Amino acid sequence: MATRFFGQFLQRLDDKHRVVVPRRVREQMGEEEIRAGLFLTRGLDKCAFLFPASQWEAVADDIASADFRGFNARMLQRLFFSEAVQADPDKLGRVLLPDRLRELAGIEEEVLFIGASNRFELWSPARWAALRDAHEAQFEELAESLYQLKPGGGAQ
Repeated sequence: MATRFFGQFLQRLDDKHRVVVPRRVREQMGEEEIRAGLFLTRGLDKCAFLFPASQWEAVADDIASADFRGFNARMLQRLFFSEAVQADPDKLGRVLLPDRLRELAGIEEEVLFIGASNRFELWSPARWAALRDAHEAQFEELAESLYQLKPGGGAQ
């Protein structure tokens, strides 16, 4: 069964734009996964994605399998892979957050790690709060629409 990532963890960037991967995040990923490598890339909704190697491979394979003859597939592949970096933690558990990903995510002094199933998302705390607040009231509607999309989801 695949690991599911959860929780929220606030960290400060240092002056070299490094952030400590929170202990709880590292525990959820597991030592083996961290040794295999961490990957950062552009996320959706103006955040950055952080994947352990196994999840990176699954998502990367899915995106790479899109038919490159279509413009949307090519652009998604270009944007997703060109912004990606391998980000192995140093002895203190820090990873460098590249300038481009910080800019895309609006991250300045603090980074909010949020568990999002197969990945952690790195957010500007203010940007995450605004997105969460704008959609929190739709939680039940979002859950119902997801359930109805699954095969057999609407049957009672």
